[in-house]
Amino acid sequence: MFKQILVGFDGSESSRKALKVALEIAQAFQGEVTLIAVVRPPEFAELEGEIEGALEEEKSPLAQAFSWAHSAAKEQGVTLHVHRRVGHPAEVLVRYAEEAHSDLIVLGRRGLTAVQRWMLGSVSERVLRYAHCPVMVVH
Repeated sequence: MFKQILVGFDGSESSRKALKVALEIAQAFQGEVTLIAVVRPPEFAELEGEIEGALEEEKSPLAQAFSWAHSAAKEQGVTLHVHRRVGHPAEVLVRYAEEAHSDLIVLGRRGLTAVQRWMLGSVSERVLRYAHCPVMVVH
């Protein structure tokens, strides 16, 4: 049922909870987990070097989180694939899920207030709205 599970991951506590849940589901269904960290490009990034610079900045903080993710997957006996992408998180997650034929998307909840959600939008709300497959938001 859930053989290909996609997890939006930024290293935060909520994304780690989401990964733990995804690993449990993958273990139960003998599936695989793909973890994607999406880096937003800098405003007005005109040169490819600027975008690459943004990716490089994100590698350091995420390196430890990725290491933790690989350890957690190994403990559960689940195959884990890790990717970094540049773009808007919701758009990247929805597009990747379609292209990879994901069966489930698992996201952590950041806990924005109602005003913040209204002004900024919520990644999980956008993914829920546009995803082709079930979406689980872990609190």
